[in-house]
Amino acid sequence: MAAAKILYGTKVGMTRIYDGDTAVPVTVVQCLPNDIVEVKTADKHGHAALKVAVGAARRNLSKAVAGEYKKAGVGARMFLREVPVAPGVEVKPGAQLTVALLDDKKLVDVTGRNKGRGFAGVMKRHNFSGHKATHGTMGHRTPGAIGCRMDPGKTFKGQRMAGHWGDEQVTIKNLKIVSIDAEQHLVIIKGALPGPNGGLVAIKQA
Repeated sequence: MAAAKILYGTKVGMTRIYDGDTAVPVTVVQCLPNDIVEVKTADKHGHAALKVAVGAARRNLSKAVAGEYKKAGVGARMFLREVPVAPGVEVKPGAQLTVALLDDKKLVDVTGRNKGRGFAGVMKRHNFSGHKATHGTMGHRTPGAIGCRMDPGKTFKGQRMAGHWGDEQVTIKNLKIVSIDAEQHLVIIKGALPGPNGGLVAIKQA
């Protein structure tokens, strides 16, 4: 089980702790035990992994998904995720991955889905400075020219324009674990993490 170094949790929110007279911003993540629902092997599935149930308790399941939980003997949760594991590690369905998996002396990478902010213009989405707001300018929040009709005669792919902002998977690397509370299943991580309070995040340790 020690080979699996990814633990899923729920973002509780941000606060601060004090290191002497210095305030340190931290994010609290509640990592309830990740229940192992299925053990995947390279021979049968093509890769070695653990399918884990994470998040809050869930109702209104389809018969197929409810059957997975019943077979493993674990309670239904909001999400099913896969955790890579080294081949040959012997783990049985019904076991759990807990915060004891993490080493507070090593850095972690945290992956989550950031907040969706809907349709946004170029000034908000890409931090464009905009045009001057004098001498009759009527489009000072517009992007301006996006190409040239002569050369190259097209708009390049990836041109920064207005559009949907947020609701993307984001990974923040090399974060420090400040402390781990095994009794409350809490992990205190220095800095901000992606996503809203209550959002699912994955803590990965090399």
